[in-house]
Amino acid sequence: MEAINRVHVCSASPDLINNNAQLRNYVAEGFRDVMGDAAVRVSSLEAAEYISEEFAPQLVLVFGSCMSAVSVYHGLKNYCLRSGACLAFWLHDDPYEFDFNYKILPVADIIFSNDRWAVTHYQHPRVHHVPLGASHADHYRAPRPQKDRDVFFCGVGFPNRIQLLRDNASALAGVNVEVRGAEWPGDLSLARNERTDNRLLPDYYASSLVTLNIGRRFDLANARFNLDAPTPGPRTFEAAMAGTVQCMFVEGLEIYDYFDPDAGEILLFDSPDELRRHIDMLRDDPAKVASIVAAGQARALADHTYARRAERILAHVMSYATVT
Repeated sequence: MEAINRVHVCSASPDLINNNAQLRNYVAEGFRDVMGDAAVRVSSLEAAEYISEEFAPQLVLVFGSCMSAVSVYHGLKNYCLRSGACLAFWLHDDPYEFDFNYKILPVADIIFSNDRWAVTHYQHPRVHHVPLGASHADHYRAPRPQKDRDVFFCGVGFPNRIQLLRDNASALAGVNVEVRGAEWPGDLSLARNERTDNRLLPDYYASSLVTLNIGRRFDLANARFNLDAPTPGPRTFEAAMAGTVQCMFVEGLEIYDYFDPDAGEILLFDSPDELRRHIDMLRDDPAKVASIVAAGQARALADHTYARRAERILAHVMSYATVT
């Protein structure tokens, strides 16, 4: 492979069961920003083999979750073997679905995982860490000085999140808090079971003084090594792009690789008292709010767009190609 002039991005699971189909468009957006519109195609898994045959890409990037029993990649592998193209996978649900990666090990030329710790446990010679990111087109919002609420969080009520909100309930007393999502218990007055369209989330972030950043602990297939998940999820980057102050519950230090708390790009907390101090400080200091919003958004624009992720993937693929 002398060069990569065309890239085909497709989902790793069929659209009928793919709740994250929109994410593949963000990935394609990144490659288009780097290579131009004509160099990139994006499709469902169902149409992927046909699109590859017609478009003749040098790189087929299968993005998403491979857990589904109906996710089959033999047709794409056959295309890549015939054409000399590279078949790459970018999995976005490590380590929660880590035990299902056996499905792609025999067919993948190169694997990208969203989780740094999971990378070290793959039994494959070419595995690299590429976290998710943010879409400038969909997630960017101009900073809003006026806020509609003090504290916002959106996500599924996983047990660790429920416990964290319960632990911080007293610290959030007298604060305008809005927590949305599914599976929140009825006795947690801070939260309500109300789903929010992902397209609206950037507006909620931008109109919130503080957005809580609480990681997920919910494994679907992670029994083999029981891996922790140190890498922040995509909403860390999306919220920063939307222009909010993030208060992140600290469970590890990898966040320092993406945002610098010491430079005022994000706020960290590990106790109810610390969270309340952050909130009170921000309520009293609009200039500080504006500074943190600007710093976090600038970092997201500089380092965490899908164009930056596309550049990283292309560099790894070309490095692989030069030694094969």
